[in-house]
Amino acid sequence: MILLPDILNISIKELKNHAKEIFYLAVVAVVVSIAIATYVTPYILAQYSFTVGMLIALFTMLMATDAITVVSIMSKFRLPERLKIYAESESLFNDVTALIIFYFIALPLISGDELSLLSINLTLFKVLILSTIIGFGVAYIGFLSIKILKNPFDQFIIIYLVVNISFLVAEHFHIAGILSIVVSALTFKYLVQKEIKGETFRRTKIGDVKDKESVMELIKSVPAITKREFREYKKEAIFIGIFANAIVFVIIANIIELDILFKYYKEILIVFALTTVIRFISVSSLVLVMRLPFRWAKTLTLSGTKGALAIIMAHSIPDNFIYKDMFEAIVIGNVLISTFLYTFLLMLHIYFNKKAYAQDMQVDKQSSKNNIKQYTKNVIEALKKDASTQAYSRAFIEDIITDELARASRYNLDLSLLILKLSTKEKALNQEVLSAVGRVIKEQIRTTDYFGKLTDDEYVIVTLNTSLGEAVTLAEKISKEFASTEMIHIALEYNFGVTQADETDTTETIIEKLNEALSRSEQSGIHAIEIEV
Repeated sequence: MILLPDILNISIKELKNHAKEIFYLAVVAVVVSIAIATYVTPYILAQYSFTVGMLIALFTMLMATDAITVVSIMSKFRLPERLKIYAESESLFNDVTALIIFYFIALPLISGDELSLLSINLTLFKVLILSTIIGFGVAYIGFLSIKILKNPFDQFIIIYLVVNISFLVAEHFHIAGILSIVVSALTFKYLVQKEIKGETFRRTKIGDVKDKESVMELIKSVPAITKREFREYKKEAIFIGIFANAIVFVIIANIIELDILFKYYKEILIVFALTTVIRFISVSSLVLVMRLPFRWAKTLTLSGTKGALAIIMAHSIPDNFIYKDMFEAIVIGNVLISTFLYTFLLMLHIYFNKKAYAQDMQVDKQSSKNNIKQYTKNVIEALKKDASTQAYSRAFIEDIITDELARASRYNLDLSLLILKLSTKEKALNQEVLSAVGRVIKEQIRTTDYFGKLTDDEYVIVTLNTSLGEAVTLAEKISKEFASTEMIHIALEYNFGVTQADETDTTETIIEKLNEALSRSEQSGIHAIEIEV
């Protein structure tokens, strides 16, 4: 329940684009940080007889960050998209790394088992392969099942059954259940999005099935869920994840023993300071290598809040472990300190550097233009454009609107849209005039914006990172260019509608808002610009 919303809302494309950095933060940095902390701690806490296995267990628990908290904090601020991707992806995948190390290396060492380098490698290989296979298999079965069940509640339950069954099956075979959860959720999301974007599925009736068609082929031909349904399910998953996380912290409040926390307050503070310094060093290395603004290192450091998984691991330590009370106190203490102190410092840091981060957003957007251009080029090659205006097809532009609505909501970005309606006294719009319209619009919009065709005489412009006022200004510029272009001014009449997306908007509601603005614009007279909020 805690992990599912983060997995469903993370972009597979973003994971691919930043795979190296995420792998470093979620795997390499975790392993190296544990190794450094394990080496340094005996010198700092020399009064305790810690073994290597004990220290690996302690610091592995403290490497798992709280994905829910990180996502919640990041969504409240305007930060560079890449920075948010780093923080949110790390918080999700370092949980997997920490849990695998804890349960398959640290706990056996605490229990006195002998582990060689070869046995560790074989164990990790088996865990990774089998957990991945189980995740793939359960996700595919769940994907087929959701096609049969058309009740929204049943479909929503199936999504949770997918991750729960993958976890239980993996745990039954004593492998990484948490990895199976991540794999199954990502696979399920990929299958659903692939089918939605393909738009090649058909609704087949049982009576239309030919003898040669199998039941499996019939099931495959039935659409799973719509874009809107999947988006709503992700929203519901977020609410449930927040609720589950809150329940965990309520439980924490009930199990906290203040006497033990005060007893080990020195150890708690020492470990907190040590892990903070090590985390700062590890993320700073990435920032320096990638030549990113150094303030990003501070944000990434302070986004390392600990949470529920750390406490769950702490309670998995055997009762006969000599330092069980101390380790639980250190973990709970670090969870509390990081939750309040990190969050407070992070908010202060972002507040006092908001102008710098605003500049970073522009730089980040410019640096990614080549990737955006290449991505757009590859997609457009498979799509038809309007021959006259070179506007994207309705199917493509609606996909863009859906994706950008999700991105704007996730990263707290501005997103505004314009609708343009052309009219003429002639029976049909002149192709040369339409070509001129397309040229004017292409000259006025940015390379990161999108220009699409909704109907024969209606067009839409999707403007990224643009406020409502800026969108109105763009409409005024286009209208002015139309007026100064003799061919357009003589042949056409035109009206504009403008709106800005909010967190609750869907593709359907955005288009409705645009149509309402356009309707008022037509009532106001030709060349009018109206807004709908």
